[in-house]
Amino acid sequence: GRVRYVPRRENVLPLEVPVDLATNKEEVDRERELKRQKTESGESGAKGDDDSASEPTRPIVPFDACLSAFAADETVDDFYSTALGRKGVAAKRARLKTMPPILAVQVRRYYVAEDWTPKKLDVLVPMPETVDVESVRGTGIAPGEEELPPADADEGLGGGGGPGSGAGGEPQAPVEPDASIVAQLVSMGFSENGSKRAALATGNSSAEGAAEWVFAHMEDPDFNDPPTIPGGAGQSGDAASAGTGATGAAPDPANVAMLASMGFAENHATAALVACDGNIERAADWLFSRADDLDAAVAEVNAVSAGQSGDATSSPGGAESDGECEDGPGKYELFGVVSHMGGNTACGHYVAHVKIEGQWLIFNDRKVAISQKPPLDLGYLYFYRRSA
Repeated sequence: GRVRYVPRRENVLPLEVPVDLATNKEEVDRERELKRQKTESGESGAKGDDDSASEPTRPIVPFDACLSAFAADETVDDFYSTALGRKGVAAKRARLKTMPPILAVQVRRYYVAEDWTPKKLDVLVPMPETVDVESVRGTGIAPGEEELPPADADEGLGGGGGPGSGAGGEPQAPVEPDASIVAQLVSMGFSENGSKRAALATGNSSAEGAAEWVFAHMEDPDFNDPPTIPGGAGQSGDAASAGTGATGAAPDPANVAMLASMGFAENHATAALVACDGNIERAADWLFSRADDLDAAVAEVNAVSAGQSGDATSSPGGAESDGECEDGPGKYELFGVVSHMGGNTACGHYVAHVKIEGQWLIFNDRKVAISQKPPLDLGYLYFYRRSA
């Protein structure tokens, strides 16, 4: 069949939780039905009723079910085929092109309830301490597949015009984020810029769709950055100069001091801000992601800033994003877990568990202690290291 392969960089492997595939689904359904019957008959909470005080049974969804859901085909109803010249139904499938040395797995527990309040799935996802994700490795064009022809310059997804033009090639008016969608997301506690990004990314389709986009991208380093308005004046010029926006200017001393207060050396903080165009959120992510060899990364930034690099128009952050990702076997061992204690994103507390020399430790603010039973089934982010 005709196919199109679209590579995309991700910081994490996002896994939805298919609650319907819980191994104890019958037990959970039976308990909920019993509770419903008691509520309707007025028996719930009666004196001596032990059920009202007991903890509800949580659904148990295995890791393999989450990985299978990630790899499953998704139906796209309005896909534009460049071969047929019209929209139709297509199947969308996600695979991993490369296997990084450190694999961050995000268990997507957060969702938006019917009353538009952010909630967290109260489920157990027992994560194995060793995983093999080779089953979801992409292989590229397979035998019997034929790549779709590329879209013409004057041909957009809707078949009428390019992304920056309307019918007849006329300039398209800038697409503004829907104010009502942005307002609903802001009322849920998300930033205005992040809410605008969500509205634009989902084509102003609905607040629900935008909220789902937020939960999938709220950890992105540029989530709170001002969005780029499609079709806006000067858009292409802004994109062309994005790599050199702040590399020639000294970073804000306040931002350097803030990163230094997190434990980073001042020269490291300065280099991170230079590499990330002065954006402190991206700079923090840059520092943490290069902690294993931070001095070498800083030296590369300084070399580019001093004009010693062969390409003076790109920052190390941009150079890395344009280069090849490191690849290797897809077998990993768990060494870190970040978990959230609380009912939704607006409240609660995050703690981390890290395995050091075979021993699990809990990091709770400034407190560090041995953990006898780390919550491997309640985590939000899991960090795996490639097996030796």
